[in-house]
Amino acid sequence: MMLLKATVILAAAGLAVATLFALSARLWWAFDLFSHFRVQYLVLAVLFGALALAVRAWPAALVLAVVALIHGWAVRDLWLGGGGRAGGAGVPLRVVAANVLRSNPTPARVQEFVAASDADLVVLVDAQGERWRDVLSGIGERYPNRAPAGWRDGAPVVLFSRHPILEDEVVRTPGGQRPHLLTEVEFGNRSLTVAGVHPESPSPRDATDSRVRNRQLDHIADSLARAERPAIVTGDFNTTYWSPHFRDLVDAADLRNAAAGQGYVATWPRWLWPARIPLDHILFKGPLVVGDFRRGPSVGSDHFPVVADFRLATD
Repeated sequence: MMLLKATVILAAAGLAVATLFALSARLWWAFDLFSHFRVQYLVLAVLFGALALAVRAWPAALVLAVVALIHGWAVRDLWLGGGGRAGGAGVPLRVVAANVLRSNPTPARVQEFVAASDADLVVLVDAQGERWRDVLSGIGERYPNRAPAGWRDGAPVVLFSRHPILEDEVVRTPGGQRPHLLTEVEFGNRSLTVAGVHPESPSPRDATDSRVRNRQLDHIADSLARAERPAIVTGDFNTTYWSPHFRDLVDAADLRNAAAGQGYVATWPRWLWPARIPLDHILFKGPLVVGDFRRGPSVGSDHFPVVADFRLATD
């Protein structure tokens, strides 16, 4: 009994500290790393809270209840958010996004997944190098419109579209290594801005990559804030919903999250489900309604792909 009580007290202390760090994410880059595991904190707080009640560790139970409430409130939009499911009005639009991993040992599975997805727009991240040439060419045979130029040779972000691509630009971020792809796609009697993104991966040991990622997110927001037409922004953002830097992007560009109200759709790391978090997103603005948002199957990458079904008003 004493050992269980000590374990519960330590767990409560650890979760309280992690919660404090997560709430202070804007203050320091290392704290931001704690902001991504809100669902895990919630689950652990509930489990250890029940154990605390069982062993009558009342102060620990109180701390764990507060921790559970804080994180439960933070993740509520995963189940309670969203603007309702798409009905019959509007033109259907299916969007697929995947970080396929340059060193993916089974690139042919990406091509198989795209073929089976029946998507209108496909955004692939990190399909770079000679080994991707045949896969990209095969996907390109299904989609008459592709960007950027030289897409067959691979690129940080590649877009395949069933609809005409009117303009495309590889946007370089000042001080950043990874560009994003900004396109205008003709869709019925409307044009649609489609951006494929892959900001820098934050490091747990160094602030540099986190700062570069944040600058890239700000630059993406600037690109999208000027777009008056409907927009879809998708890819591997290397951050979750709960980072203040992700919220800055969403607020600055007036975006909504296709995952809201759809449950916990975690995409990375594929190989460690207890720590899996949502890094791959599909954001949007304008007269689009979400019908469904889901995780795709494993394609050999360390990320799962994501799929969203929309309806777009074309009047």
